Amino acid sequence: MSGQLDAIVVADARFAGGSTSALVSDVTAMARLGLRIGLVFVRSAYLDDARDRPNPAALGLRDLDGVVPLAPGSPARARFAFLHHPMVFFRGIEERLRLCAEKSVVVTHHAPFRSDGSLEWDPVATLWRIRRATGLLPWYAPIAPGVRAQLASFAPLITQTSGDWPNIFDPADWPETRPAFSGPVLTAGRHGRADPLKFPATGAEIDAALPAGPDLRIRVLGCPAEALAAKGAHPGRWDVLPFGSEPVPTFLNSLDIFAYHYHPNWLEAFGRTVVEAILCGRSCLLDPRLRPSFGDVAHFCTPSETAAAIARLASDPAASRARALAARDLALSRYSAASVAARLAALEADRGDLGRTNSAAPPHRTLRKLAGLYRRRAAGSTG
Repeated sequence: MSGQLDAIVVADARFAGGSTSALVSDVTAMARLGLRIGLVFVRSAYLDDARDRPNPAALGLRDLDGVVPLAPGSPARARFAFLHHPMVFFRGIEERLRLCAEKSVVVTHHAPFRSDGSLEWDPVATLWRIRRATGLLPWYAPIAPGVRAQLASFAPLITQTSGDWPNIFDPADWPETRPAFSGPVLTAGRHGRADPLKFPATGAEIDAALPAGPDLRIRVLGCPAEALAAKGAHPGRWDVLPFGSEPVPTFLNSLDIFAYHYHPNWLEAFGRTVVEAILCGRSCLLDPRLRPSFGDVAHFCTPSETAAAIARLASDPAASRARALAARDLALSRYSAASVAARLAALEADRGDLGRTNSAAPPHRTLRKLAGLYRRRAAGSTG
């Protein structure tokens, strides 16, 4: 058996988005604390496309001081075990692991219910699949309040950690290099993956959420311009940059205001791009659905209210800057990599949450959704 470890981390290295960014940040922060971390990569049926390749950022974790690559099947013991992304384990992993931990959690990057109310994965079955595949019977560590509320629908058959486990960030990666509202032209915008679901549903709402005009420049880093134009939007009024063409911190510092509204069919589990903007000292105008996660560090409005909200922020630049910097200080206390030591101490002492407070669905509806999930799977659907 491997020597005593502080933590074991289990993940599928083929994720390309925010889940891997969160994995990398967590492991890097633990390594900087001087912890000894066993890292094991698995292959899940959730990522079953042969074109999927391991993410270099995930593979690079094996080179960190304190990280011990673990071969699948090798026994390992640790104080903590972190299993990243529940869909990896709901769909099943190819490997059989022999793990033991004093406290183990599934870092829940993905909510069980879709935005249309259907169930995408079963939290109860996922725990037993993890037990068979790894030897662990973990709790769930939701990354945001919305995920917690959905998981609470399955209580008391599952246990959640008492506190959330949101993504963490190294503040040095997200500097404020230009004070907001200090340029010659007021600029608003957003960045993210070029997915139409990351934008509102209609052309009118898209234009309203990013209201370019003579007194307002719009910059968008990552934009499905053709798909948005097909809905009747006018992305030609914006400065559109392909994602990756400009470093994200540089892009954010070119903005005065970060504005993010999205499609009714999109469920935003956390919102990494929002935290990145806050850490760069930008005022954030967000979809009201993000209020549970960012209620005291952002402003909230519908697409049709965005132009008036921008005008209010621009009318008192000094006050807007002060509020944005206060929001940055709050975000640092919650999302900084320096918070990991306190999080681990809290997790070690945690007695768990078996409650249904603020649950997203009552028991009878949850049972119906479970039945629907397994009917779809019996019919050959993977979702």
